[in-house]
Amino acid sequence: MTSSPTPPAVAWMPWGPEAFARASAEGRPILLSISASWCHGCAVMDTATYADRRVAALVAARLVPVRVDADRRPDVNDRYNLDGWPTTVLLTPSGEMLTGTTYLPAEGLLAMLDEVTTAFASGRDDLERRAQAVADSRRTQRRSIALAGEPDLSAPAWLAELVVRETDVEYGGFGASGKFLHISALTAALAYYARHRETALGSAIRKTLDALASGGARDQVSGGFFRYTSSREWMRPHTEKMLEDQAGILRLFLEAARVFDRQDYLDVARETIGFVESTLANRADGRFYASQAADDSYYQLGTPDLRRAFPAPQVDLTLITDWTAQAAAAWIAAGDALGDTGLAEFGGRALDTAIVRSYRPGEGVAHYVDEHAGVRGLLTDQVHAARALLDLHEATANPTYSMMAEELMRTAIRTLWDPVGQGFFDRPLEGPDALGLLASPLKPLSANCVAAVVLARLSRLTGDTELQQRALQTLASLAPVYRGQGLFGAPYALAVLEIFE
Repeated sequence: MTSSPTPPAVAWMPWGPEAFARASAEGRPILLSISASWCHGCAVMDTATYADRRVAALVAARLVPVRVDADRRPDVNDRYNLDGWPTTVLLTPSGEMLTGTTYLPAEGLLAMLDEVTTAFASGRDDLERRAQAVADSRRTQRRSIALAGEPDLSAPAWLAELVVRETDVEYGGFGASGKFLHISALTAALAYYARHRETALGSAIRKTLDALASGGARDQVSGGFFRYTSSREWMRPHTEKMLEDQAGILRLFLEAARVFDRQDYLDVARETIGFVESTLANRADGRFYASQAADDSYYQLGTPDLRRAFPAPQVDLTLITDWTAQAAAAWIAAGDALGDTGLAEFGGRALDTAIVRSYRPGEGVAHYVDEHAGVRGLLTDQVHAARALLDLHEATANPTYSMMAEELMRTAIRTLWDPVGQGFFDRPLEGPDALGLLASPLKPLSANCVAAVVLARLSRLTGDTELQQRALQTLASLAPVYRGQGLFGAPYALAVLEIFE
C-alpha cells in the first residue's frame, strides 16, 4: 500500500518589502496571518485549516501569504489584529485591509478567500480606492486630535473610583464574564491606596488579589499565572503563560504584601519567582524566555507527579527585550523586598544580556533576539529597557546604567517624537519596513506613560529640565484620550502618581 502524498504547506513569507513587491507585481491580495507560539487556536488552525490541500492550493494560486508572530511584531499586531489570535486578514498589495476575522476552519477560509480574490480580480481598482479612502480618513483623524494644555492630575482619583465601581463584589476582578488580570489597573489603584488609604478601594483591591491567588487564573500546581479566564468565577483559564504577566504579577503582590502586611501575598510572589526560574528563565545564560504555550489537557493534570509523567507545554525561548526588561526590574525589586541579593543579581544579568545582544549605537535596542536581533527602534523596548536600567542604577550606583538609559531615551526622542501632537509614536514612520498601516501614526498609551516616567526620572538625575518638559508634554498629549480606555487607561494614572506625588 502506498501512502498518500503530504499535503502542500502554505509557503509563508515574512512581513517585508519582498512580500509587498510580489503582491503588487502579481496583482494579488495579501493573506496576513497573525499567530503566536503560545496560542492554542493558532496551532489548531495550522494543523486543521492551513494543512488542508485545498486551502494551500488556493493560497498558492491567488494570494501572497504573510505570517507574523504577534510577540515579535507588536507593531504589526497592534494595527491589524482583529480582537484575537489567530487573526486572518486580507490586504491590498499596499497593505490596506479588505476584510478579516480570527479563527476559521478550512471550509470557512476557502469561502472567504474565494470571494475576496474573485472580487479583487474583477474590481481591483475600486477595492483599492475604497481601502485607501478609509486609510486616509484614519490618518487624518489621528493627526487632528487636539493637544491638551496640561497633564490631567485628577487621573489617579478617577482610576481609584473606576476600580471600586467596576470590581465584581462577589468574585473579584472586573467584568461579568471572562476575567483578565488587569495588572496595570491594580498596580495603579494600589499605589493610590498606599498614599490615601481609602477603605472601599482597599477592599476592592484585596478582593481581586485574593481571587487571583486562589482562583483559576493561577496555576495552583506548577505556579505562575495564566493570561485570563473565560468565566466570571475565575474558571476555564486560557492556559498560556506570558513572561510579561509574571513580571507584573510579581511586583503587584510584592507591593500588596507591604501595603496590606500580608504574608500570603509574599508567598504568591515567591511561588511566581519559582515558576519563572524553573520554566521561563535560564540562570546559566542570564536570560528570560518569552512564554509557555497553552495546553488545556496538561493543566487539567492536578498533581505534580501526574504532570511529570507528561511533556510540559512548549516554551518559546525568544528573548523579548521589553518583557525581559520588565522581568529584570521585577527581580531587582524582589531582591530588595525579600532580602535576596541573588534575585537582583540575576535581574541585572538578564538586563545586561538583553542590552548587549540587542543594542546598536544610535539605533536603540531591538525588540527580540534569537539567532539574530530583530525589529529595531520600537518605543516599547527603549522605554522599558531605560526604566529597568534606572532601577539597576539605583540598586548599584553604577553610572553606566543611567548613561545607557539616557542614550535610549534620546534615541527615542530623535526617532519617535511627534513634533505636531507631542508624545511618542510606537515605531519609525519611515524606512523599508514601514509598509501598509505601519506607515500610519500610532501613539500607544502604556509605552508613552512609561516614557514620561523615565524622562522625569532622568531629569531629576541629570538636572536636564528639557527632559522634564518632554515628560509633561507626553502626559499632556494623552490627557484627552486615556479615560476613553477605561481600566486600560490605568498607566496614565500610575504615571501621574510616580511623577507628581
